[in-house]
Amino acid sequence: MDTAGLVAALKSPEAYPSTVGPVGEVGFLETHISLLFFAGPRVYKVKKPVDLGFLDFTALEDRERFCADEVRLNSRLAPGVYLGVVPVVRDAGGRIRMTGDGEVVEWAVEMVRLPSERMFDRMLARGEIDNSHIRAVVERLTRFHAAVATGPGVDEHGAPEAIAANVEENFEQIRGFVGPIGHDGEASLSPAQYELLATRARGFLAARRGLLEERVRAGRIREGHGDLHAGNLCFTEEGLVAYDCIEFNRRFRCGDVASDLAFLAMDLDYRGFPGFARFLVRAYAKLAGDPELADLVPFYKEYRAVVRGKVASLTAASAGLDAERRRALRGEAARYFQLAVGYELPPALVLMCGLPASGKSWLAQQLVAPLRAVLLHSDVRRKTLAGLAPATRVRAGYEAGLYSPEQKRRTYRSLLGDAARKIRAGRTVIVDATFSKDAYRAPFVDAAARSGIPCLLVHVRASDAVIRERLAERARSGAGASDADLGVYRKARESFEPPVDGPACRVVEVDSGEESAEAQVARVIDRAIGAA
Repeated sequence: MDTAGLVAALKSPEAYPSTVGPVGEVGFLETHISLLFFAGPRVYKVKKPVDLGFLDFTALEDRERFCADEVRLNSRLAPGVYLGVVPVVRDAGGRIRMTGDGEVVEWAVEMVRLPSERMFDRMLARGEIDNSHIRAVVERLTRFHAAVATGPGVDEHGAPEAIAANVEENFEQIRGFVGPIGHDGEASLSPAQYELLATRARGFLAARRGLLEERVRAGRIREGHGDLHAGNLCFTEEGLVAYDCIEFNRRFRCGDVASDLAFLAMDLDYRGFPGFARFLVRAYAKLAGDPELADLVPFYKEYRAVVRGKVASLTAASAGLDAERRRALRGEAARYFQLAVGYELPPALVLMCGLPASGKSWLAQQLVAPLRAVLLHSDVRRKTLAGLAPATRVRAGYEAGLYSPEQKRRTYRSLLGDAARKIRAGRTVIVDATFSKDAYRAPFVDAAARSGIPCLLVHVRASDAVIRERLAERARSGAGASDADLGVYRKARESFEPPVDGPACRVVEVDSGEESAEAQVARVIDRAIGAA
């Protein structure tokens, strides 16, 4: 039957057997390959009749078989959660029901509904995760990887040729999404990003072929999970559960243990928790006795980010989506591709430059994850040096009080010292400040030159009307550490010295009032690729 009719029928509480218990309102979630119905204490997952090349669910009998595979495979890391495969039937009265007598029109996987508040991704967002949770994940994964299948039927998926085939398949499938970012088309990565990712992946495979072959001989290729990210982990009362492993394509779940681990590490980076990602990899390498892991994880993190970008791009291109959902998915795809590129970029110094309310602080925050950067804020540093909390409101005239020339110089000196130390430690540093004059910029440019790293100056602009609107909203909400108002903006505009592009520091011009978030980030990353 048609998907729309099936969804409408299964959103009704009457479609579910009384043995399930009270159902109430049925929740619904659609992915690129599945339909999920949340009915009281149960979740029912129906596979969509799609053929995406790497999976084929078009035949009803195949969907039944893949449902059975899903139950079997997920019993390894989610015992007691996957209850079985049930038919979706049309009864004698023509009604669509979950289980019962009648004509089978579809198949579904029946699962216990896990506590949403204990999902790993939600706990991360609430700040409830610490290293003890990461250690619990590591302990569970090392036991799992040690116990699952390896050898013939598995090892070939970790051979260099098999990895290369997967990599090339990715690049072939995302080729149609290459183009200018932020326009009305389907592009989610730029030509420069695509070229860098493809070149570096192929270079790694050629250079580290011996290591990849040794991983096969050492038994590091396992029939793993294949889709291990924070959204598929839950800390239940009985312990950690990892669900929704890949059942539809064996080559996607069979591979180096580093690939399984790298998926979660990449996801932690994407969500803004790189410290947890680093701890995860170190702890696993130590517990599993796998010193080579650190050499492989960067490659696999990039590979996994490309896969996530591909999936979001393919989903955005599918039929039946409204414009808002399509734009959101393209943005998600762009962010994954930008993260993948960031794994290949060397350390750099990025100076955010622009007038108050231009959007530079907001853009600086968007750049942190893909550039894996440390972010230093002048507004926060200025108040910290004065012994004030960042949110403290300070009223002062232009270049007076806390914003006097001497206080500005003090703030910039402090930021420069901190940036130089972090650069020496091998980190990318983003400095968010007005940088209104060349005299303020020059010492930072010199520090980057002395360290031999690229320097980018991101000049963020917006129209006068947009800036006025943002300043008015800032005054109403009281949010942020900046104290600049309309009067300060006018004075700053009069004395601002536009940056000049040069070999020591490449200028990136961004219009925050006209370009999408992904387009702004893409503009910076593309320039970083050229400067690397």
